[in-house]
Amino acid sequence: MTQAAAHYKCPCCGAALTFGSQSQQLDCASCGNSFPLEAIQQAAEIDVQNTTDEQMQWFFASHSDFDEAEASHLRTYRCQNCGSEIVADETTAATECVYCGSPSILPGVLSGVYRPDAVIPFQKSKKEAMDALRNHCKGKKLLPKTFIDENQIEKITGVYEPFWLFQADAEGDCTFNCTRVTAHRQGQYEIINTAHFLVRRGGGMSFKQVPVDASTKMDDTLMESIEPYDSDKSDGFNTAYLTGYQAQRHDVEAADCQPRANERIRQSVLSTLRNTVMGYTSVVPANTQVQLNHGQVRQVLMPVWLLNTRWQGKTYTFAMNGQTGQFVGDLPTDMGKFWKYLLGIGIGLGAAAYGVAYLLFTMGVL
Repeated sequence: MTQAAAHYKCPCCGAALTFGSQSQQLDCASCGNSFPLEAIQQAAEIDVQNTTDEQMQWFFASHSDFDEAEASHLRTYRCQNCGSEIVADETTAATECVYCGSPSILPGVLSGVYRPDAVIPFQKSKKEAMDALRNHCKGKKLLPKTFIDENQIEKITGVYEPFWLFQADAEGDCTFNCTRVTAHRQGQYEIINTAHFLVRRGGGMSFKQVPVDASTKMDDTLMESIEPYDSDKSDGFNTAYLTGYQAQRHDVEAADCQPRANERIRQSVLSTLRNTVMGYTSVVPANTQVQLNHGQVRQVLMPVWLLNTRWQGKTYTFAMNGQTGQFVGDLPTDMGKFWKYLLGIGIGLGAAAYGVAYLLFTMGVL
């Protein structure tokens, strides 16, 4: 059964509204007006109340090209702007219509246990993300010319990525094997003394936000590389924040993310206590015990600007923190340019060596 995909229309001109990272309101690109989220939601609720049976249309698929296992993971929605069908997987919560481009929020995907506790709105615009990608590629002489052009840069997409945020008070107890090496001369010999110490450190600290990526679709290392996020600037979940962006619901449960959260906390405790061990030649961790208390977990959608592109059969992913602007991504190397560059260096060094040799020859040295 096809459901209606929700999106927000401008009360003035009827064009699609998108959440503005600068205005922090719903903006209309057509007439230039901006509206508070609450006002548009109230207007949308009124429209829903006034919907008649004649306006509700249902589309039923007569057959499917997908097998039963594939179809169980797909959902079909109807764009309220142009009436086209939107097909998405079961974790997609917000997208845009491929026919008219209207931003659409897919109902029910973020309901129940999948409803986030909070959302961090986009603070960085698409233009800022595109500029960051250009700057990332600037000055890279070995970058293939056709790898990133303007059309490719335009494909950068804003995505709300689901995270579990772990909060707890931690009590740490760490021991370290340490050495202190001294040396002195005795006659013609150098005497080296090595003293061994077992150093113990303990203390408590609070972890306010330990994020763990809750989607299997995104590389965890990539998501951690654009941290941190400031969760103090999160807001209560509101679907209006999703309009104009893509969004995913979590497909990894909090219990499955707990080992990663524990490891991050353990490493933070170890690093903090390690920094208090000073005055030794070497410090090697021996044992780390961490006890967690008052643990809490909540779901939060984090803003990410994302671009996936392929070059010679390999996928390259670029990501930017939609709140802080932290940008990461690997770049390919044009091997043709690389060998030309290397050849140029070789020729340059050869010419320099020839010039030095000729100068020495004329001076009678050679």
